[in-house]
Amino acid sequence: MTERALDGALFARDGECYVPTDRARGPWSRDALHGSPVAALIAHCVELELLRSTRGESGVTGELRIARQTIDLFRPVPFGRLNLDVESIREGRRVAVYQTRVSCDGTPLTQATTLCLRGDVSFGAVGAQHAHEAPPRPEDAIPARVDRVGNRWVSYPGTLEMRHVVAPGGTEPPVVWIRADAQVLAEASLTPAVQAASIADFVSPFANMQPGRSGYVNADITLHLQRPPVGDWHYLRVVSRGAADGVATAQAVLGDRSGAYGACSASSLINI
Repeated sequence: MTERALDGALFARDGECYVPTDRARGPWSRDALHGSPVAALIAHCVELELLRSTRGESGVTGELRIARQTIDLFRPVPFGRLNLDVESIREGRRVAVYQTRVSCDGTPLTQATTLCLRGDVSFGAVGAQHAHEAPPRPEDAIPARVDRVGNRWVSYPGTLEMRHVVAPGGTEPPVVWIRADAQVLAEASLTPAVQAASIADFVSPFANMQPGRSGYVNADITLHLQRPPVGDWHYLRVVSRGAADGVATAQAVLGDRSGAYGACSASSLINI
């Protein structure tokens, strides 16, 4: 069984700011964050806005939940005090849209648009299903680390437990189980949408990984959820990858032990 290098939350609150912990660092630089903790923090803050906006509603069936989140990573997010501004673009009974801006010391770093839809279990799964079944159980997969060789610091990938059904870097599309156990804040529960957001960023390195290194850095993350995931084990199955002129795109299915619950994608630039 793979030992996790570090447990605990990704961020701590300091007034209105969020301060990253060592667990949120990225593998490229000790002074920059991994994209997954940033995505998880944005999802967490949007869910807080959802709770605020829907409080006191009556006569409405089902709950608004995150259905799609797109994040533009146009600057590295530094290991510093982060400000998040969540703006409501629309708050309807069935559809809500939020725009989130992340900054540090007044410098814009990242922006995200999150689409929330109201589900209703009475409708069920209408229409044909074209989804992958769950791969072999994580207990039957190969334990693995994704720490980059030569890292002298704790980084987010190295704190997660991962198990390879099909390892990245080969000729077959990767399939990897990931235990999503990283709370955004010590005092905040780990919700299903935040769990999914915390692993969606891995579509780029898994799809673009070359022997001994990950050759591309992604400039965005898009997450789609048709249902909330269940449990702490999630799989990421790369289904498509293309590249030309140093630009790559990749798509993956996300799922849990019951099967697919969503998808993720990324646009990436070659790392030079």
